[in-house]
Amino acid sequence: MKNRKPKASEPSLRDKLSTDYLQAFQSDFETNGVEVIQQLREKSPEKYAEIAARLIAATEPKSNDDYNQCESQFDIGRKLLQSIGFADPDDSSVEEAVKAHDSFIEQLKAIYYGRVQ
Repeated sequence: MKNRKPKASEPSLRDKLSTDYLQAFQSDFETNGVEVIQQLREKSPEKYAEIAARLIAATEPKSNDDYNQCESQFDIGRKLLQSIGFADPDDSSVEEAVKAHDSFIEQLKAIYYGRVQ
């Protein structure tokens, strides 16, 4: 089965599952209260810490630096310029950013291949 890429306006499957899980968790908490959390902390502090970390990570706001939404090198160039404060870069500037990015990638490859051999 091929995964369908969600449209920019709709949440990803991961976001949907996270939201559903957090809603179910909150509902369970409202029903069973703090006592269950206290029992978990006492019986399995490692699990308690793991769940706390996952819940915190799931509720952190998303970064605007999500390059996964980029569909082309041009999009990446635009996002790179925006990441340094260039709010609305023109096409010429984006093309220069793409060239700079390509050059940077070539430098990284030279470092990597120099160490692999």
